[in-house]
Amino acid sequence: MARQLRLKGFDQEAVAASHMVVVGAGGLGCPVLQALAAAGVSHLTIVDDDVVSVSNLQRQVLFGAADVGRPKLEVARERLEAMQPGIVVDVFAERLDARNALTVLGGHDVILDCTDLFSSKYLIADAAEILGIPLVWGTVLAYEGSVAVFQTEVAGLRDLYPTAPDHLPTCAEAGVLGATTAVIGSIMATEALKLRSGLPTLLGRLLTYDALSSRVRTFALRRDASRLAASSLEAHLIPDVLLDVREAQEREENVKYAGSLHLPAAQQTPARVAALCEEHAGETIGVFCASGARAARFVSAWGELAIQHGVVLKAL
Repeated sequence: MARQLRLKGFDQEAVAASHMVVVGAGGLGCPVLQALAAAGVSHLTIVDDDVVSVSNLQRQVLFGAADVGRPKLEVARERLEAMQPGIVVDVFAERLDARNALTVLGGHDVILDCTDLFSSKYLIADAAEILGIPLVWGTVLAYEGSVAVFQTEVAGLRDLYPTAPDHLPTCAEAGVLGATTAVIGSIMATEALKLRSGLPTLLGRLLTYDALSSRVRTFALRRDASRLAASSLEAHLIPDVLLDVREAQEREENVKYAGSLHLPAAQQTPARVAALCEEHAGETIGVFCASGARAARFVSAWGELAIQHGVVLKAL
């Protein structure tokens, strides 16, 4: 770290004493974790409940072919400990939700959101606002990516996107350039390190990167004075009844929610949906898939029919 120690204004002691939490050990999380560990952050927490798959290897640089099928947390911890002996890596292998988010994220100096679902991003953003912890936020799709730094009194995710974009394509649908995730992840790690060093950051601004044009732009963000700060995660509570609309093979590879119902696309007929709703009249059914896109389409297509049978559908 000799080169880093020569940087004017860079507080290596503050960085070394930092405890940061990274949510998601995927395309963004891998370069973020790698950069933070290499920079000397002594204590990291990683939140992820997934396993390494072949499709991950194109962009998730901490993993190799021999790691397929292993928990991402397990592999990531091994790689980081090899990179920086003495680093403390805590892992949380469950899905972050409204019941555990404040406990899991609390007590950290910086939260880095490396997830790929807007439902997760709003949960993390609301939790960070409640906890008063700076949030480094990133997203990537196809050839583009964005980074922002949110803090309760300056600006938050809901000032940028008051509600989730409708039918936003996922990386699985639109694709993603692996190198772009490395660019965005590196910027996210840089912002976290600057936060701890007391250097100027993206706080109050949104950075966008377009790999095709090689153009980087920044836009000012401002807190909506009429928006109340988050005070509860109740809106993020997951219903007791859950419906999986993924295909059978996806479900076999990763059940995601034990005990959930299953209704893949080929079986989604008015009769089948009506029968399912009749069995759960008076309840709310949480609909999920791999990314959230198919769940949103299911709710849009069958929401009115469900209401006729006394059921509320909620896309997760």
